[in-house]
Amino acid sequence: MLNSEKMVASIANQDLAHADKYFEKALLEDDSEVLIELAEYLESIGFLPQAKRVYEQVRYDYPEVNISLAQIAAEDGDIEGAFLYLDAINEDSQDYLSALLVMADLYQMEGLSDVARDKLLLARELSDDPLIIFGLAEMEMEVENYQAAISQYANLDNREILEATGVSTYQRIGRAYASLGKFEAAIEFLEKSVEIEYEDEAVFELAGILYDQEEYQKANLYFKQLDTMNPDFAGYEYLYALSLHEEHKIEDALRLVQQGLAKNEFDVNLLLAASQYAYELHDSASAVSYLLDAAKVAEDDEEILLRLSTIYLEEERYEDVLALAHDDIETLVTKWNIAKAYRELEEEDEAFEAYQALEKDLIDNPEFLQEYAYLLREFAYYDKAREIAEKYLILVPDDVNMTEFLNEG
Repeated sequence: MLNSEKMVASIANQDLAHADKYFEKALLEDDSEVLIELAEYLESIGFLPQAKRVYEQVRYDYPEVNISLAQIAAEDGDIEGAFLYLDAINEDSQDYLSALLVMADLYQMEGLSDVARDKLLLARELSDDPLIIFGLAEMEMEVENYQAAISQYANLDNREILEATGVSTYQRIGRAYASLGKFEAAIEFLEKSVEIEYEDEAVFELAGILYDQEEYQKANLYFKQLDTMNPDFAGYEYLYALSLHEEHKIEDALRLVQQGLAKNEFDVNLLLAASQYAYELHDSASAVSYLLDAAKVAEDDEEILLRLSTIYLEEERYEDVLALAHDDIETLVTKWNIAKAYRELEEEDEAFEAYQALEKDLIDNPEFLQEYAYLLREFAYYDKAREIAEKYLILVPDDVNMTEFLNEG
């Protein structure tokens, strides 16, 4: 029995002491072809240092093992060393194609996608191997050369690639067309993909594109399929709820966002949607509760303050409106709601100051101008009140009450 065989047997018996002994003897006594077989086995079971020693011993007579050495070096994080091994393989070598593929992997690992693409283009010139074409297509997608990616995927048999890689070329083509803004073509290929084999991501992409194209009924069929097949799929509830809402299925939309919140109670988009749908279903208490939960985790509270102040104002909770006030509010309607609350509470000085601050930004808003005109007259600013009333009547010329207001002034 050869030393290499004895080593393999010892490893199988978990006798590593004898395995090391036979390994050292194999390096001295076994011929190169036997050693290469041993190294390939050792590499396959993760004995990389031993495999590397064998490859190093035979690499000058068998330069093809430089590819394995490069892969081992990359595994150890020695990318520079990996490239040195690959440089030892000449362009006229029958192993040059394999070297190009490993180079492409290494460049991609280093974040140099364009260089990786160049290596795959060279490999494509040397081979019609479907997996090489597929790898090039994937790289074109990564560097956002979507039309080139489509051309490469179109050269492939979808079923063959699906069986070999688990990836549908139809899905990839659909995604590429969507990225190019060619949504009809994207829908066509994604539908082909899910007809052949159900796949969560493809169904979600298809439903999302249909939603964006305002084909809500069709989108909801695919969202429903995803909801049935895999309710644990991450993040689909929000878009599904929006699509249901477009079909005026508000209770169903609320159920979907609540389902999403059961997975992630801190999702601000879901909380805002839940608040909106609860409000539309005349459940203002829940609407406020969702908004208050959102306020605890949102990085930007402008939308939350706007909605809260609007609900509070409608419910005549003026003190609650004022409790929202702070110096950094940017949304004009929120500031206006606060101004209205001051006025309703007869805190006239604060109300007047707030309306004055809003005049420049809301000078084209007739409702604001109407309120402001009356407030100015209360403070005896008659000329200013008249000026504002005239601006209002330019926007709403048939308002009899404001005409009388102007005549009285």
